[in-house]
Amino acid sequence: MKKALVIFFFLSFITLPTILPFLSLKFFYTQDYIFIARLQQMSSALFSGQFPVRWVPDLRYGEPLFNFYAPLPYYLGAIIKLTGLNFIWVAKILFISSSILSAVTMYILCRKLFNRKAAILAVFLYTYAPYRAVDIYVRGALSEAWAFVFFPLIFYASLLLSEKSSIKRILLLVFSLAGLFLTHNVATLMFLPSLFLWWIYLVLTKRNWKLIFPNLTALGLSLGLAAFFLLPALLERQFIQTKYLIVGYFDFRAHFVAFSQFFSTFWGYGSSLWGRDDGLSFQIGLIHWAVLALALFLGLFLIRNKHNFVANKKFLIFLLFLGVNFLLSLFLQHNKSAFIWEAIPAMAFIQFPWRFLAISIFFVAIIGAALTSYFQDKFKLVYFILIIAVVVANFGYFRPKEYVDDSFFDKFLNIETMRKGVDLTKDYLPIWVATTDGERFNTPQAEKGEITVSSFKQSSIRFNFDAKVSSNALIDIPITYFPGWQVQANNQLISQSSPSKMGLIRFELPKGSYAINIEFKDTPIRTIGNIISFVSAVAISMLFLFRKKYLNV
Repeated sequence: MKKALVIFFFLSFITLPTILPFLSLKFFYTQDYIFIARLQQMSSALFSGQFPVRWVPDLRYGEPLFNFYAPLPYYLGAIIKLTGLNFIWVAKILFISSSILSAVTMYILCRKLFNRKAAILAVFLYTYAPYRAVDIYVRGALSEAWAFVFFPLIFYASLLLSEKSSIKRILLLVFSLAGLFLTHNVATLMFLPSLFLWWIYLVLTKRNWKLIFPNLTALGLSLGLAAFFLLPALLERQFIQTKYLIVGYFDFRAHFVAFSQFFSTFWGYGSSLWGRDDGLSFQIGLIHWAVLALALFLGLFLIRNKHNFVANKKFLIFLLFLGVNFLLSLFLQHNKSAFIWEAIPAMAFIQFPWRFLAISIFFVAIIGAALTSYFQDKFKLVYFILIIAVVVANFGYFRPKEYVDDSFFDKFLNIETMRKGVDLTKDYLPIWVATTDGERFNTPQAEKGEITVSSFKQSSIRFNFDAKVSSNALIDIPITYFPGWQVQANNQLISQSSPSKMGLIRFELPKGSYAINIEFKDTPIRTIGNIISFVSAVAISMLFLFRKKYLNV
């Protein structure tokens, strides 16, 4: 335990220079500053009793944000909020934690694969990659920053499972996979091909086809554990305006990377644009390229020498595996891969092909560790030069463009401002929303007829009020319609009219007095997802509790 703490603090020290700006009393502007609003809405919904959180009540007239947006980092944020910190510091802690934990998981993976020295170099390459700075200081990509934690952990759990199949190791892989599934949809889509290749590599090198079964068991349980989110996110996607996710600026065709940009040292805080005039850096990193060049030269040298080839066959195969994955990630960022993007419609939701840089630097870090392991204690000077060089070359990227006053974020914390939709994206608007323009109202009103509203109460998923209807009325409710919303009048479920142009709930009532209850319920798909997750959680608990008594593993 003491040794583990020493390693943790050492890795935190390595990471510290990349996260220093988060320790400032002020925060800074990033492209995705809406994560502040998401954190606030998650906490508000969760602590009002909604679980799992799907509906956020204060983004315009409410939206099913966490029905589709992976929620795990925001659940963690809600827990951190219990300490009494404001949401700006909650966000800072989440970014800091993602950086430190990704260093820890990369160390664990490469320590298992190689040795301590190799693992330390891998941590430096993984932590100081320019794209990591793009993610946290330019884009403000909170969820993607957390995805970096799970990439090494999933590979590590798979490696352990290939050595010995046990319930503990299966469950480690289950939680690692489920963690990624619940952290970032796009990162999951990008990472799965490399994971499947890793599994194939382990099966072939171990010459044990039985390894397929524990891996598939872990995959099934992880999908089951995350089903409460994955099932609705997949099957209810037809109810949101996905065009806002894949057209216009978000069309992947506008964001391929020119080959020269992988080598460019350009740095900027602008946007990804058509052509080569991007305001973002898409570089791999000069020192990272140096590592790749060393790996290439070493591989060619060993192949040309027959004796070395035979003696180092296992190492060369592993190096080839890493190289193929790296080249594949690079290829998918270039426009020559457009035919693949066109052939697989789901890839359109990745939006930006350069997001595969996350996969690229993951494999570069492992390649660096592999080289260190091969040379053992030879070329010590080169080893230390690489570490110093990767810090010196990239440290300057880990800083924000400018700090801003906390008041900048007020519009993402102020309920009334959020309800007006100020600077909010339209990523998850239900298909019934024809326009977001219109006069704002906060209490039920009659589009036709006359009503008097009293005792209006609301929480994140429940709205109650008394209505006295003077003449037959068509009533508009300040809630965006989405499957699951039910309306009861005097404890009787009533049918709803077609939503308004703003996509709001509407229903008709004849003359009379009514107690109206409106509640967001689970659809059959969400209910099935919840049940699958619950059953999976119970099955996992039973496997863990009775692993020794009945399973002897």
